[in-house]
Amino acid sequence: MSENRFVSGNVIVVYCNFVELESKELLPQHIMERIAVCTRIYQLIMKSKPDKSDTIIKVAADKKIGNMVKNELLNNGIEESEIIVEPYNGIGHLFSVIMDEIKQRPNPPVIYFISSYQQKDIFDSATESYKGYKIQFEGAFDKRPTVNIEEDAKKEKLEKRFTNIKEKGKNKMIDMLLNYIFPESKKR
Repeated sequence: MSENRFVSGNVIVVYCNFVELESKELLPQHIMERIAVCTRIYQLIMKSKPDKSDTIIKVAADKKIGNMVKNELLNNGIEESEIIVEPYNGIGHLFSVIMDEIKQRPNPPVIYFISSYQQKDIFDSATESYKGYKIQFEGAFDKRPTVNIEEDAKKEKLEKRFTNIKEKGKNKMIDMLLNYIFPESKKR
């Protein structure tokens, strides 16, 4: 992709995979921090960007957690039509799906990814191959014990490895199909 393309629109991703609810069925504090960061970014976009009408918020979570996050966002003044809740297998899977969606657009949106500061290295490796796109990491505080944060990171690495294997398998199948359709030994 050319570096000179204009951006059009905004996608705010609130990453809430692998969340365990607290005893009272309340969202944990680290997720509430992510919601606060999302609300702040959303308000900045609404006040300052000309393409504010083309803004969506993707909540990456299972249905139960996603709906709880969505309700918090609604309470913070974000319109329901701008919020999408979708489950993803990990950060790598999330970005492969988002990139497939936005590659169709002539001018891709700015992507704001909201997660814990501790997931920045996972974010960097997942977005490494998307250098021509404007993807911004927005960190939120995560005061959980280090053990819990490291468990989440291990789950991400497993999912990333699975995504890479899946991607390699898909590429191999495409190569086999193309070799079948256009064999090299065909006479011209």
